[in-house]
Amino acid sequence: MSGEAGVNPIEAMSEAEQAEALAEAMVFLGRDLELITAELRSAVSEYVSPAVGDYENETILHLGQVAQNGIDLAQNVQGADLAIVDTDHENAEKYQEGLDALDIQINF
Repeated sequence: MSGEAGVNPIEAMSEAEQAEALAEAMVFLGRDLELITAELRSAVSEYVSPAVGDYENETILHLGQVAQNGIDLAQNVQGADLAIVDTDHENAEKYQEGLDALDIQINF
């Protein structure tokens, strides 16, 4: 632990964008899986084909859940980042008000 406190809002938004991109990639994985299993079902026997369909349905369901988790993560990071920026802004205003009330010249 480096002993630092705070968050860089630009880096936090970058992390949120990465989570969102991951969620979008999961959606495309589901589409790719559908294409693969469609080809597989046509190549296997009628006895195996229903199992391939079941596997596809279950996997797409799980990919959808992972994608939703990625979207939720992105939204949570963005929300936290906005809350941090708001808090920093409010604290900066209060700090400035305190300096103004002291009527002391401080060079920054």
